[in-house]
Amino acid sequence: SVNWIRKLDPDIIFCFGWSKLLGKDLLEMPSMGVVGFHPAALPANRGRHPLIWSLVLGLNETASAFFMMDRGADSGDILSQSSVPIDFDDDASSLYSRVTSVAISQIEEFFPLLLERAHTLRPQDHALANNWRKRGAIDGQVDWRMSATTIYNLVRGLSHPYIGAHFFYKSAEIKVWKCRIVEDVPKNLEPGKIISLGGDGPIVKAGEGAIELISFDPKIAFKAKEYL
Repeated sequence: SVNWIRKLDPDIIFCFGWSKLLGKDLLEMPSMGVVGFHPAALPANRGRHPLIWSLVLGLNETASAFFMMDRGADSGDILSQSSVPIDFDDDASSLYSRVTSVAISQIEEFFPLLLERAHTLRPQDHALANNWRKRGAIDGQVDWRMSATTIYNLVRGLSHPYIGAHFFYKSAEIKVWKCRIVEDVPKNLEPGKIISLGGDGPIVKAGEGAIELISFDPKIAFKAKEYL
């Protein structure tokens, strides 16, 4: 790939959706550098799975950032950055769509400046940076001792187009794609107990509050009063 790109003799390279660090040979090849993209408010929240973590952690805002790539992870000078609100009803799909829309608007704004070499860059303050780690399978597992809000955030963060949150029921892995928080439930019930059967699925006691499972697979006929 590097040899093919070198033959094209590019002035600039755009790198989107690439999860590995680029080498020095590629970074230094184009005269104007390599533009990277990261859906987070740099210098905060560099690293892996930015859309997922922003939802799982319950943030109410993220960003769409274009920057000049260097040997670090999302650490180069910022070319363009716009904030992106996160609504409580958002899931991975809706947030992905909103970030994409904002990013397209940014490209339409800064691309003519790149053509004229009239763009400006803003260095990141590395003292304000943190790096999100790579997820593992255990990060997507529902623990019913979590609060209802934490479970809700986990489910919406891993919903389509991602892998889905999961829990185990009688050794079967159940994927959860959508749920809702249920308030005003008895406090003297243990986490993981099915309180009742709602209109879409079971209502399960959490560490605080409860969760109604709305979309999950495989479809199982859960029973009230049993434990997950």
